[in-house]
Amino acid sequence: MLWKLLLIASLCLSPVLVRAQEEDQIMDGDEDSLDDGAPLDDGSPLDDGEPIVHEERTTEEEDFVIKASPDAKVFYAFPKMSDETRFPGGKMVKTLIGFQNNGHKSFIVENVEAGFRYPMDYNYVIQNFTSFRYNREVAPGATQTFLYMFVPSEQLAGGSRTFSLVMSLNYKDDEGNLFIDSPFNETVSVYEVDEGFDTEIFFMYILLAAFFGIMLFGAQYLLSSAFGGRKPARKTIETGTGGGIDYDYIPRDHLKKSAKAGKRD
Repeated sequence: MLWKLLLIASLCLSPVLVRAQEEDQIMDGDEDSLDDGAPLDDGSPLDDGEPIVHEERTTEEEDFVIKASPDAKVFYAFPKMSDETRFPGGKMVKTLIGFQNNGHKSFIVENVEAGFRYPMDYNYVIQNFTSFRYNREVAPGATQTFLYMFVPSEQLAGGSRTFSLVMSLNYKDDEGNLFIDSPFNETVSVYEVDEGFDTEIFFMYILLAAFFGIMLFGAQYLLSSAFGGRKPARKTIETGTGGGIDYDYIPRDHLKKSAKAGKRD
């Protein structure tokens, strides 16, 4: 009886022992395969036998950035501005931009553009101004001045807000190489203009009043001549002296002289 129980127990435990032995063999095989393999690195061969090669970026593949030419110098001036960091809202601002050619080749100044940008992010444009085109050649050793004008928006005036005023001057050389330089790149503000008595508007109102007065006078003259008609002229009738001469108003000296003259005749 005992040997039957032992036989039954051995038959039940035999599949478990076989499965455990198979798992141990599999794990031993994986460890051997890992130990035999070399650690991977950037230069280890691939499955096809070719090593990994890191491609180096050349200067031509870098981002194309237009810079200023070392042979050119730019400068600016605001003729009618006492403070170059405060601009009037709604009023035209004139800027003189100078370009000096210090090289041996000619430059062609193409255009000047400007705009208000957010000080914390130059990619965020608040107001764009009109681009002025010149296409003027500047010979070696020469200096030329260009007039640029812009009008800050009245909506930006007031408060403590500040903006970055960026001016860009685009030019190229004889070989077609492009350059860009910034004559002015500063933080500015826009203020409200307190307009008092404007003489131009006053004289404009006077001219308008005179014009309307002339128009009313002309219309009245035309209406009176068209509908008023002409009055007949009165005939004058001579009645004569009738009662003779009143000698009380004649001086006596004249009467004596006229009497003597009558006697002589």
